[in-house]
Amino acid sequence: MSNHLSEDQFARCAAGRPGREDLQHIQKCAECSAELERFANKLSLFRSAIRHRIDDRVVLYPSGVTSIRPAHTRIPKWSWALVGTAFLVLVMFPFFVSEIRPPDAGERTSTEANPDAVMDRVNRHLSRMVPAPMEPVMLLIPSEEFVSNPGGVQ
Repeated sequence: MSNHLSEDQFARCAAGRPGREDLQHIQKCAECSAELERFANKLSLFRSAIRHRIDDRVVLYPSGVTSIRPAHTRIPKWSWALVGTAFLVLVMFPFFVSEIRPPDAGERTSTEANPDAVMDRVNRHLSRMVPAPMEPVMLLIPSEEFVSNPGGVQ
């Protein structure tokens, strides 16, 4: 077995909280004292390197404000375009949607159940001169009373 400090005892000494026995051992043992001294030097070098790096950073940004903005203060332009488009769609959508409503049951049954109304619809359908889709075109054709007879005096 070794009579030197354990890792836990060494860590307590490096942290600055050594026990009475640890202090006595460091004073008597040159090897543990040298190891503790080397560790303290390395820790000091690390500390000074970090401080120099921080000082260099402060020199680059003297006002203390970095050029990097937090993400919550910068909103991309495309997101505003997306918000505007969504608003327009929500506002304009009701104007383009037409609701298809079936005819009321009361109106439909009254005309369908009435035999005179059914016969009237059948007669109108059979008496057509042209198919139903052509009827709007027939309005463009002038009637005979508006057509003048060509040639001669009337």
